[in-house]
Amino acid sequence: MKRLTLLMLIIVSSASAQTWNLSVGANTTNFVYTNSQGTNPAYMKPGTGLNMTLGYEKSMSRRFQYDLGLAYSQYNAVGDVQNIPFSYQTDFLGLSGGIGPKLEFRNDFTLMLKARGAVQKMINGNQFLQNHYEDLAEDEQFKGLRYLVGFSLELEKKVNQNTFVFAQYQHLDTIQFGTSSLNFVPSTVSFGIKIQSK
Repeated sequence: MKRLTLLMLIIVSSASAQTWNLSVGANTTNFVYTNSQGTNPAYMKPGTGLNMTLGYEKSMSRRFQYDLGLAYSQYNAVGDVQNIPFSYQTDFLGLSGGIGPKLEFRNDFTLMLKARGAVQKMINGNQFLQNHYEDLAEDEQFKGLRYLVGFSLELEKKVNQNTFVFAQYQHLDTIQFGTSSLNFVPSTVSFGIKIQSK
């Protein structure tokens, strides 16, 4: 957490004349579990959770830009095995970034497509099973850093000289391989505001 805070301070100190953005949305997350036989049991169903990001973006050219920020995400899932229901509720915090082209249209609309990457760590998590909660802090499937890759598609509308609103769809996937592995596959729809600093 100290390293994450230090990195955000570096971002803030170097981000003069940038566009700051804040977004809030919802994740729909698939937990894709690969068992020791190499198959993917279908007993887990997608769950929804909150997504919040705070960051900044900068144009590299008239047609290309990147962004970097702090992201909070809830990755949740539900399911049942032999009619025994269970659920997972997790909170992750980390850094996310994207890079890609932008297309400007009439009436101050801009479309952006970005390749995205993120590194996140679970800060809280539990499993509900048979009427009690299990802490996931020491579970090998959840602890440690998680690396995610994917893409985002964003539509932005300019409100005035320094303010923009936007809607974004994002799809990510963790990159865990091998047997007895668990991958998170969140799809996120979010809405936000951008303020251009001087």
